[in-house]
Amino acid sequence: MYNIINFVISFGAMQGLIIGVFLLIKGFKLKQDFFYLALILIGFASLLGRVVIIGIYENQPLFFNNLNFVLLISPALYFYAKESSRATKNPLKFNSLHFLPFLIINLVFILYYFSLKNPIDYMMYLINIIKINDRFSIIYFSIYLYLTYKIVRQHKSSYRKKLYKLLNKLIYNFLVFFIIWLIYVLLELVYFDYTMELIYYYPIMLILAVILYYMSLQVIINDRFLFDIKAITKRKNFTLKEADGKKLLNQLTLFMTEEKPFLDGDISLIALAGSLDVNPKALSFVINEHIHKNFNNYINDWRIEEVKKRLNDKEYNQLKMLTIAFDCGFNSKSTFNLAFKKATGLSPSEYRKL
Repeated sequence: MYNIINFVISFGAMQGLIIGVFLLIKGFKLKQDFFYLALILIGFASLLGRVVIIGIYENQPLFFNNLNFVLLISPALYFYAKESSRATKNPLKFNSLHFLPFLIINLVFILYYFSLKNPIDYMMYLINIIKINDRFSIIYFSIYLYLTYKIVRQHKSSYRKKLYKLLNKLIYNFLVFFIIWLIYVLLELVYFDYTMELIYYYPIMLILAVILYYMSLQVIINDRFLFDIKAITKRKNFTLKEADGKKLLNQLTLFMTEEKPFLDGDISLIALAGSLDVNPKALSFVINEHIHKNFNNYINDWRIEEVKKRLNDKEYNQLKMLTIAFDCGFNSKSTFNLAFKKATGLSPSEYRKL
């Protein structure tokens, strides 16, 4: 039984590491959001791999070096959810500041090991450091899990349906992992004083392996995780039948009216197409050929109409103009003023005085 569990964990770690490295190379090259997904897979694979190695080399103090991969996984999950919701065309910028705790703390662990050559001293002091490390990791993980949950709920309309379902499942699985992990930490603190045998950690490692298997499988069977950058190509090579175009236009108009995705300042063509479950090229074609506008102007027109409605509603009389503009999806004052003037022929303040 022990060997079977070891095999499951080892295979999960190897699978996650291979797919994670592949995604990391791809994401770094293309500057896409799945770069963060790669960090999650690699972090999980490293957690599992470390347990397997400790089991094999249980008498070697070096392999008890408490490298903390939770500090890698936590911000990576948040930024994967954030960047996926934006689905931006702009090159992805790595938020290195959020990953500094991972680099700093693990560097401290490594330096600490090499500074104490006596294994007995190393293990004695390591326990006290691990206690502090665990508490910090729990707080760190819970903060980013909450932020991930919040951003997924706020930007629901910006995700492709499959990705939205995946993120919800990941949040649920991460929450289960967090609760069980918290129980382990409390048991260690209260009853075992960090002397619990490795075998008792196998249940939580199996949960991690299942999460890793699931994530890896989703990457394998759903190539849209890998190739979103190719979703928008040159429109001149794309055409759509008249009847299909009108049908999509009606679908788009209904969705814009009822769901108001334009209120999200980061809405993009890919995100909107994902919400409608249509090809981004088809959506781009319809907006250009049937509405005779580009995507940004189309979205801004909806935002302007929403601004006008609110300016004519007494409920919004006490709000500042810029507050209304930002609530309606605009990200800057200058963009709002130019778009409003172009659409109405009046400045926002002139329109409000009418």
